Amino acid sequence: MVISSVISIFLLGVSGYLYYKVREAERVKTSLKNLLSLHTDLSWSEILRVIDKELKERQYKDNIHLLSQALNLLNEGLVIMTPAGKVIYTNRFARELLDIDKESYKGKYFYQAISDLDVISFINENFHKDYNVWESKKIKNRYVQLVFASDINEKVLLLRDLTQIKKYENLKKDFIANVSHELKTPVATLKVLMETLEDECDENETAKEFIKKAQDRIKYMEQLIQDLITLTMLETSKGILFENKSINLSNLLSRIVEETSVIAKRKNVTVVLDVPEKLEVKGDERLFYFIFKNLIDNAIKYNHEGGKVEIKYSTLPKEQVISVCDTGPGIPKSHLPFIFERFYRVDKSRSRKLGGTGLGLSIVKLAVEKLNGKVDVESEVGKGTCFKVYLPYT
Repeated sequence: MVISSVISIFLLGVSGYLYYKVREAERVKTSLKNLLSLHTDLSWSEILRVIDKELKERQYKDNIHLLSQALNLLNEGLVIMTPAGKVIYTNRFARELLDIDKESYKGKYFYQAISDLDVISFINENFHKDYNVWESKKIKNRYVQLVFASDINEKVLLLRDLTQIKKYENLKKDFIANVSHELKTPVATLKVLMETLEDECDENETAKEFIKKAQDRIKYMEQLIQDLITLTMLETSKGILFENKSINLSNLLSRIVEETSVIAKRKNVTVVLDVPEKLEVKGDERLFYFIFKNLIDNAIKYNHEGGKVEIKYSTLPKEQVISVCDTGPGIPKSHLPFIFERFYRVDKSRSRKLGGTGLGLSIVKLAVEKLNGKVDVESEVGKGTCFKVYLPYT
């Protein structure tokens, strides 16, 4: 049952008390049985049955009372309904958030007990679905995640208050955005200074070596700042209007292959582009660029000398797939669940040496999601890695 999974954690917290109550009831019954062994009157048997029934009823009421108290302490809302949609239980948080009258809600249909029209609409839309669904809404100036679950015995609405989490996320994003923009000017100044010093040190090899190292670090900082700005833009979309127009993806991919050709030649990596000549997709060109520039760039950088990168197109009944596959060292299975996380690196020393910021795949994932698609990865150590971008048909 759905409700069992929702409340099981609370039963653990009161199990000790309930164990004590059960033991107490058993002791009373044992004493009565001992007494009954001394008396054979039928009335004693009747008394025992009555007392046994009373003990069970009290134990049940105690369990329900304790469970109700535990649920009322939650900072999450809970509404339990019958399969027909009649409300049979609400906890304190749900009543306060949805203005449910504590005295009269039982037996009412959810659309009678709940006053918030958005929540009623959410329940209506998902009432007959046999899988869990969730959606975030703003209720009474709170960011709330609604979760609706069904089974044959009941329907459950869970309301999670994400207000504080949302607040901290926004603060973090604003901080990253502000710091990134503030760093752009001094880094640009350092770049100019290093170029000037380089011109003045033509004959000093030691100085030139130090300047080259400084320039490499400046280049890394520039990339990191740009990645942070891109990531923040994709996360917040503040002030950004993403276009939804037809794009020739073949041309865009050809452009990216050309842009990365210098590093490909340096590593003797062959890049094969195998997509239809007039492959049309719909969306914002910047998003497609973020996705495939990062994937192709990584496939070349992390490949073996003399390796190969293949960019292919395929179709499925409901979506089209663009794959970027390499013949590199591959990624261990233990790392695969985490590679889209920010600043995650499989091989930290190698990533640092190649100039990776640890943000590229996070950008890929966010950009794909903006296009209503998904990204997946398959990899085998010693054979290579294949990233697949699934996009809906236009």
